[in-house]
Amino acid sequence: MTGSSDSGRGAIPAAAQGWPERGPCAPDEALPRLAEAEARLDGLTANLPGFAFQRILNPDGTVQYPWFSHSIRAVLGFDPEAMGVNSQGCLHAVHWADRDAHLAEIKRSARQFDTCREEFRAITAHGEVRWLKGASEPRRQGDGSTVWDGVMVDVTDGRRAELRLEMLMDHAGDSLIVVESDGTIDSVNAAAEALFGWSMAELSGQPFTTLLPPEMHLDDLLEAADVSAGGIVGGGARELMGLRKDGSTFPLELSTTEVRLEGQRLFVGIGRDITERKLTEAALRESEERLRAIAANVPGMVFQRVLRTDGSLGFSYVSEGCRAILGLGPEQLMDNPQLFLSLIPEAERQSFFAGLGRSARTMEPFDEEMSVPGADGRRRWLRGQSRPMLRNGGDVVWDGVMLDVTDRKQAEQRLSFLAYFDPLTRLPNRTAFMERFAAAREIAARDQTMLAVVSVGLDRLGIINATMGHSIGDQVLMAASDLLRAALSVNDVIARTSGDRFLVLIAGLGSKREAMEALERLRASAQATVAAAGQDFDVSAAMGAALYPRDGDDPETLIKNADAALQLAKAQGPASLQVFTKEISARAAKTLSLQTRLRRAIENGELAAHYQPQVDLVAGNVVGMEALVRWNSPDLGMVSPADFIPVAEESGLIDGICEFMLWECTRQNKEWQDQGLPAIPVAVNVSGRQFQYARRLLSACERALVDNRLDSRWLEVELTESSAMRDADNAITVVNQLKEMGIACSIDDFGTGYSSLSVLKRFPISKLKIDRSFVLDVTTDPNDAAIVDAIIAMAKALRLKVVAEGVEHQEHLDFLRGLGCDQMQGYFFSRPLPADGLRALLAEGRRLHLAPQLPEGAYI
Repeated sequence: MTGSSDSGRGAIPAAAQGWPERGPCAPDEALPRLAEAEARLDGLTANLPGFAFQRILNPDGTVQYPWFSHSIRAVLGFDPEAMGVNSQGCLHAVHWADRDAHLAEIKRSARQFDTCREEFRAITAHGEVRWLKGASEPRRQGDGSTVWDGVMVDVTDGRRAELRLEMLMDHAGDSLIVVESDGTIDSVNAAAEALFGWSMAELSGQPFTTLLPPEMHLDDLLEAADVSAGGIVGGGARELMGLRKDGSTFPLELSTTEVRLEGQRLFVGIGRDITERKLTEAALRESEERLRAIAANVPGMVFQRVLRTDGSLGFSYVSEGCRAILGLGPEQLMDNPQLFLSLIPEAERQSFFAGLGRSARTMEPFDEEMSVPGADGRRRWLRGQSRPMLRNGGDVVWDGVMLDVTDRKQAEQRLSFLAYFDPLTRLPNRTAFMERFAAAREIAARDQTMLAVVSVGLDRLGIINATMGHSIGDQVLMAASDLLRAALSVNDVIARTSGDRFLVLIAGLGSKREAMEALERLRASAQATVAAAGQDFDVSAAMGAALYPRDGDDPETLIKNADAALQLAKAQGPASLQVFTKEISARAAKTLSLQTRLRRAIENGELAAHYQPQVDLVAGNVVGMEALVRWNSPDLGMVSPADFIPVAEESGLIDGICEFMLWECTRQNKEWQDQGLPAIPVAVNVSGRQFQYARRLLSACERALVDNRLDSRWLEVELTESSAMRDADNAITVVNQLKEMGIACSIDDFGTGYSSLSVLKRFPISKLKIDRSFVLDVTTDPNDAAIVDAIIAMAKALRLKVVAEGVEHQEHLDFLRGLGCDQMQGYFFSRPLPADGLRALLAEGRRLHLAPQLPEGAYI
């Protein structure tokens, strides 16, 4: 590298600096004009958000950089003289990963003799990575060398904002399509590219109807659904047909919403039931002219502003770039500076003059940001940087650059919305809730009032989603959020935190009584009938509340306590309200601890199967067995199923327990049969949750039978009466599928639920099991005796076997035999036994020695 910045200046013609060329002049005029040109060049390059340079490609192929502007210090931290070149002719500051491409572009520009696109990452003197972008124009020298004069602009902030937005979009789970007001596609995310088969570059600027088959190409497609029959904007998701690039069509659920950003009308489409896509694709693109000279190559407006001693403000130079960002030509601004000032809003104008005056007094750089109406009528954001210089006459001159940062501002606004609001309901999210809580807490502490943090869980939304689809579920969700919002005052806050969960903050509560009244109003407001897709749905919500400052001082604690209260409310049933107490906290902590230990127990093999034999009441021999799960914890010892089964149901761990019991019981039964013991069926209890996820249950049964080579007739499935009747149609379907596999089903704990005979007779079951609570007092309580008699009579009418549980005494046995009960299980014959115990029982052929049959109805 050769020369300093002074030596480089002389090689740059006036035209390349952006100033008009003048004719020959006398020697006594040349020096002032040269000084003026150099001063102007210094001022211009010093205030660029980048730096200017000159590069030479010698005939022997070597590359030199004889000149850099002093502004390179502000960008990269290097003095111009310290900018070195490696053996290939690439600047040391260029990031190693971009060097080959940069050198290739230089050689291409020299070969084709057109603009060299300068775009690469650079490493600063402090080790930071900066993004640089610019252009340079080649010219031939008489000695055969090629010279480029160019400028590089620091675009790091824009690139980082773009990368952050791209990262956010790339992690969105749904397909997102942003459409301009004229119906053209502004952007899509990666999920949309994968779904439709088009790339972003191919779709950008194309009509939105490119993604729809011809019959959907309607003129009113992007109109509001409640205004135009063909419109898809608003009104929730619509079922359409999507069109892929390869011409294939597919069902598409699309929710289209109109949004306005600073007067610009946009449409946001969110696709459902497809692969993941980005939540948004920001349109953050730099619009820069190809650089032909230093001033003309800046993506914005280059200017020289003058504050005269009489207080007047004017422009002595303005580049052509002002026309694009302000809609005014350079001559207009220089002739009438008031045109520029009139574009600045009054409040911002005062700030502008204050900053300009401060810069004039201190001679410090002036950074300015303002919003002005652009040439197209849209509001534009401008950001300027300029450095002051005091002239001999007392005038202050600023040479600087003003850039259009509208796209970045809009991207920041979109990012801000996505960071603080839920796209579906447009309610604040958890982050926004936490910020608003901080402000509400300060007011509550000052006024000595209370706050209520309410955790709200909608009832039955999962069932609506599963049966009616997420499109209708979303409509119900939005209607429910409207109900909750309508019950709150302007000082209250509601936020959607996940799926069917909301957080509500009720402020200004003067007493506990006032708090309870507000909570009850909120609970009552959530109970209503809402319409979605032409159907009516009953909506309600369970709620848990925690009070500030009684139940906590910080939002995390209050939310945790409200969630604990919500769990208890859900256990009490739909539309329940529970206020946090210390007892709830202790219960929640115990449940969480037990849940953690239970998960570890499943993983570490701490569960075991015990078996209680079932005996025929005619022959007295063992004809079956019920498998019961047992947990021997290293920390807690034997844990009662009454304690851990509800926890497993609530946490979803019941799935693993059920699958373990199915596999272990079929394995054990097959082992006993291989040892020559009597072949009898083993009955495994199945949770109602398994019937909601029938595919997993059926797969677990099939896998257990296949893996252990057990005939399906030796496996039975028991479903409690309450679980069977909760969703009877679904349960009947699953029982039929099990029956087709050769697996018999029975209803356990019969009599404790609310069975309808019309429903019960449709179940393809083989037996009913009378709950032990009726059997225990059957000889002393006439009501229990009548219930048992009725169950046995009904079962016989339906041609079902009857098994009585909890038989502990001879009197129980005699009574049941007198009614014609088929089988029994209970302590009278045997307690539940571990595998070794039941094996011994079967090996010895233990039987129930029955007395002669009593006359039917002897105990009635």
